Amino acid sequence: MKIDLGLVSKVAALASLELTDAERSAMAEQLTRIVDHFDALRDIPDELLAGEETPRAMPLRADAVDACLPVAVVEANAPEFAHGHFVVPRVVTRD
Repeated sequence: MKIDLGLVSKVAALASLELTDAERSAMAEQLTRIVDHFDALRDIPDELLAGEETPRAMPLRADAVDACLPVAVVEANAPEFAHGHFVVPRVVTRD
């Protein structure tokens, strides 16, 4: 599947990325190669991919409360702290 520049532009806009024409072309080529690799995986026979009949159980850690740092220690190490929260610059904007 060929990823075209239009699709790259749409995804870049959704991700709020500003790409040059060269970056957009390079991204289209890279994404096309990635999709081609996934398409190639579809050609592998199912017999070669057969795994265990019953999946192993995932060991879980105990759900236990651990000791927390005192708020004063956290506040002293934060660049800016107000009303019990970290104050950080806004990182997501829509112009």
